[in-house]
Amino acid sequence: MSTSIIIRRLRIRGFAPRDYPGPTELEQRLIDAARSYLPQALEHAMSAWSSDAVLRIRRLDLDITLDTAFDPQAFGASLARAITRELHRAEASGGSGGSSSGIVCYASRQIYLAALLEALAAKSAADHWWLGDADGLRFLSQPQAIRTTLLAEARLGLEALASLSPLRRAVVLRTLTPLEADRVLDGFARAGAPAASLADCVSTIATAVAVLPEGASAPELFVGGFAQRPGLAGPALAAAARLWARLDEARHDAVKRGKLDELPDELVRSLLTLVAETATRSISLADARRALAPVLSASRPTEAANAYYFSRFGGLLLLLPDLGMTDIGNITAGWPDAQQDAAELIGYAALGLCAGRERFADWLDDLLWRQLFGLDLGAPAAALTARLGAISEDAWASLAPLLAPLDHPCNIRFLLAQRTLTGSRAAARTLAGLARAALKRFARRLPGFGDPSAPFLWDQLLGITAAFERGPRGWSAQLSRPPLDVLLSLARVAEGSVPTPSGARIAISRISP
Repeated sequence: MSTSIIIRRLRIRGFAPRDYPGPTELEQRLIDAARSYLPQALEHAMSAWSSDAVLRIRRLDLDITLDTAFDPQAFGASLARAITRELHRAEASGGSGGSSSGIVCYASRQIYLAALLEALAAKSAADHWWLGDADGLRFLSQPQAIRTTLLAEARLGLEALASLSPLRRAVVLRTLTPLEADRVLDGFARAGAPAASLADCVSTIATAVAVLPEGASAPELFVGGFAQRPGLAGPALAAAARLWARLDEARHDAVKRGKLDELPDELVRSLLTLVAETATRSISLADARRALAPVLSASRPTEAANAYYFSRFGGLLLLLPDLGMTDIGNITAGWPDAQQDAAELIGYAALGLCAGRERFADWLDDLLWRQLFGLDLGAPAAALTARLGAISEDAWASLAPLLAPLDHPCNIRFLLAQRTLTGSRAAARTLAGLARAALKRFARRLPGFGDPSAPFLWDQLLGITAAFERGPRGWSAQLSRPPLDVLLSLARVAEGSVPTPSGARIAISRISP
């Protein structure tokens, strides 16, 4: 096990009797002795170090007493022993005083690297002195910095990700662009063993998927499979991860269109070309279908059983108290029996439009948010659109007192969804007005805000991701930080818990700065 010590700055101060004739010369001898003999002496003193811990020490003060006629080599050895002694003491304390004590200790390199990756994903690595490795990454984009960190030692990066929970792992990996995600996956594949069967790899990924967030990417699937069976890491596992991700995407699209059976052999053949340079080159179509049976035969769930979810609509949690579900429910309670359960659907659709019309199609098919509103998870998005379209114009008109006007072209362009997604023109206008009213109420809770536009609120405050986790006591969600995060801090709107229309409460917090 290799051990390295990096001393960024070494300051030596010599104290001599008042009547000593050459203090400047003594100081220079001390400096020369440290420069010449300390590196070798440290290497010898640390040769017996057996720990895999990573220590970060901001300042280390040492006091050595010696005669002015000292031997330079003996001084170097004495200084090395003193440094080693203090390092052992710092490791034994485990950095119990935290960063405020100037000592931070990580039990292993994997744990340290995982902390660095999470800080890079939160864009806070530069704010932590104990994550000094981030200094060399500051000129890279966030995805490039994470990819560089992961692949500097690919096996170590893979182990670091595997040490994180699936949700925290997703927060790191979903900051990658598609290009950087491919590079990371290729790097992980090269760091593993080449021999593994596609069927074994797919079977392992099928087991891992049960604890991964919905819509896991190929790198997430690879790391999940590695966490289950480390010996499978290699090109075949990467191929299986890519196939699973692409087929799951195709299956998801087929479910949305209500045509789950339309996954033709041509699709499987085209996907196999993605991995032509791996052990799957000669696999037959029949063998591929058998290996990929778990994902090909999967159907839309009737209940959301995943423990972890990663949502691009995390910021909409902050709008739930402003959605006005009580008022919507009071009005819809007087509708005909066939429409009396429409309050949750209307609230769900109005909240989704707060993310903008361009994202509304994805919102309608979001299983997590459907569950939070108590809606049917098994129905395709088209069924929700049909239900909205079945509501009469008179019923939509009864919601008029709850609407806010779309008083600016930018709000109209942002909030007014296509009729094909809302079912009718009346539905589109009413849902946009409900969304605008919720956004205005939210803005009034922010200090110093007047009436910001819907796209401004999304870009600066609400367009953030969230990592959801379901526990025995309910849901929790950790939000990323928006550009105007200081406003959320001042208004304290991202603290505590929020109720959902399904009756569940979600404890919210934000990623540490």
